[in-house]
Amino acid sequence: LEISYTKSMSRAGGLARIRLHGNPGTPESRRLGGLNSLNTHKKTSSGFKLLRAISTPPNSIALAELLGILAGDGHIDTYQVSITTHAVTDLEHAQYSKALFEKVFPIRASLIFRKDCNACVVCVSSKSISDILVKKGMKRGHKIKNSLCMPKWVQAKIQYRKAFVRGLFDTDGSVYLDTHRINGKLYKNIAMLFTNRCLPLLADFKATTEELGLHPTQKTDFAVFLRRKEEIRRYFSIVGSSNPKHLRKVEAYFRS
Repeated sequence: LEISYTKSMSRAGGLARIRLHGNPGTPESRRLGGLNSLNTHKKTSSGFKLLRAISTPPNSIALAELLGILAGDGHIDTYQVSITTHAVTDLEHAQYSKALFEKVFPIRASLIFRKDCNACVVCVSSKSISDILVKKGMKRGHKIKNSLCMPKWVQAKIQYRKAFVRGLFDTDGSVYLDTHRINGKLYKNIAMLFTNRCLPLLADFKATTEELGLHPTQKTDFAVFLRRKEEIRRYFSIVGSSNPKHLRKVEAYFRS
């Protein structure tokens, strides 16, 4: 009898609620319930945030450079995109990469410092952005195993190829003084080295620089060099760099 009474009272309460607020199983009632929940979170400052739909950005020089940076130092997972670099030597470029991410996508990227390995990480947590990047030609997971290469839409225009290569070299390239002796005399010449264990990316870098009239050399499987002084000057003139570390070395050499 007691159980029967409880069930009866619960049923009566449920019917009274439906009469007051409507059937909770209809789309309209669920929509109203969701709006009421959002209003409650807003009033109580609970920190709850509504996920925004992120539209696919148009093809652009900025997007091509961002993809080049991701191809070099980036990692794309299902729910997160990150760019990891040295916290001291490449901090300025990490800050640039963060700003570039925020220029291409309507989001706020995080800059996280890892003291255990002297690294800084530009991080974006968004499945939508991960999906968009894959749609734009990037690969999730291991770049080498997945044979990442320059996306086809980037290959279609020279200004996109230059931007992609700029991002790629800014992360995986280096500018250094090639020191050697000839007949007892010491020579110091500027040189560029691009290394990558992803062979399609290495081939894309070499092919693009050749297309620009440069003469890269490849004596090992994973490295491409530019050694001619005037060609290095030309590279930084027509491709450019967004990494102040590289620019300072080039400027210092040609100023001396």
